[in-house]
Amino acid sequence: MSEHITHTVVQDDCVRLALQSPAICEAFKLCLTRHADIARLGAVTRSGDKFTVRLLREARERWATRKDGDLVEEKLAFVLGWRCHLAADRQFKPIYRQLDPAHFANGGGGEADGPSDVSVLHDVIVFREIYGSGSEEPFSLASLDYQLESHPAASSVNVSRAEDLLQAMWQRSLLGLQAFVEKEANFDTWQKLFFARLEPFEVDVDRYARAYHHTSPDQMRRYIVDNHFYHAADPLIALARSIQRGKPDRSINLDEAVKASATQSQYAQALRRGYLYLVAANEFFEGRIDEATLKSRSDLGKPHVPSAMQPTAKQPARSAQ
Repeated sequence: MSEHITHTVVQDDCVRLALQSPAICEAFKLCLTRHADIARLGAVTRSGDKFTVRLLREARERWATRKDGDLVEEKLAFVLGWRCHLAADRQFKPIYRQLDPAHFANGGGGEADGPSDVSVLHDVIVFREIYGSGSEEPFSLASLDYQLESHPAASSVNVSRAEDLLQAMWQRSLLGLQAFVEKEANFDTWQKLFFARLEPFEVDVDRYARAYHHTSPDQMRRYIVDNHFYHAADPLIALARSIQRGKPDRSINLDEAVKASATQSQYAQALRRGYLYLVAANEFFEGRIDEATLKSRSDLGKPHVPSAMQPTAKQPARSAQ
């Protein structure tokens, strides 16, 4: 799926902020700490508008009586990651269309068309800036290689063939989770469901390798610097980075940083959205707001592409240092 790295990093940073926040309850902090990998899976899952409220409501109702193995904690972690996915979409999808209009012309830009150039470069920049070019989990130094060439074991296998094999195994695993595989007796119906639910691999990963190893100066200027995508000095970003390093910057007030980020870099605005979505989910979980208010504050059911891009303050062009 396109924007995989950007979705993951927005979730990771929002979790870092949430774990430091008095506005987030201990139940959320427990789930986000104990089930971090599951929250990351939620961050790269589509269609969150359709299911997250129901799952959040169920987690609230079952929380007090939960027990090991009933997956209440795991589902709640997944939902919280999903909220951060939506924050990234709300912030960046309008920008992709405005900065790379040719990709979206005549109804293009769907999954079958692959990611836009700007979304690929966003992934590359956060991979460098936040994940240290793969030195920070959950990625590796070989993540944006052409053929995993920087991995010490790459020379021992045929990487292309191994990739084809693993893709087939992954598709089989996903299909194995579908009830129709075992329960549908009519072959024609089974076959239709099989092809309808088969997950295609439509993202050309070589594009990411090319963008990482041979970044276009023109695209860097248009999509990152001029667009003010990432500014390390924005307080909300600086706070997230300090937490990532294990030394939270106590001189940065979280609430003030969240407020200021509304007119700062695009990435700071995405963190603001994600954090506020988690705060709204928290208030719903604690019974302080109703479902309608939760949906409104979480932008649920709203289009990803408003008529105009969010305004940003004009700041020094130091987006990716």
